[in-house]
Amino acid sequence: MLPDATVIKSILDAAGVPCELEESTLGVIAHVPHDRTVAALQALRDSDLDFRMLVDLLGTDTTEEIQVTYHLRSFSRDEEVFVRTSVEYDGELPSVWSVYASALMPERETAELFGLVLSGHPNPRRLLTTDGIEPLLRKSVPIRTAEEVRAR
Repeated sequence: MLPDATVIKSILDAAGVPCELEESTLGVIAHVPHDRTVAALQALRDSDLDFRMLVDLLGTDTTEEIQVTYHLRSFSRDEEVFVRTSVEYDGELPSVWSVYASALMPERETAELFGLVLSGHPNPRRLLTTDGIEPLLRKSVPIRTAEEVRAR
């Protein structure tokens, strides 16, 4: 089910988080500033809507910036909401692990693969690759040909 967008807006406004709401085929998406992401997620978790679970954390390169989307779920209300923020290339992504412990590994993966700096994370080291590897999921990274892969 979709949560009431006006209720989402009022919860975020009460927490001092400016947001723009979008209703799409995914559902309700709250666009928040990246420096207010932790406050937004905490407000939604602690509200009567009870968004207690972080289902997933997704990164997207838009060719202008990196968008990070947090997918939240309320089991008590059978509702889902998405919180989306934008971070400039090589920018700083604040960790939300203190709000959702399940974000520990997906945050590291997203930061590494999109070239973001992960702030406030207890272990922000690389997870999948070694130092010197460029952010593999950025659109500016060329795709290797089959021959290049075989030659390795």
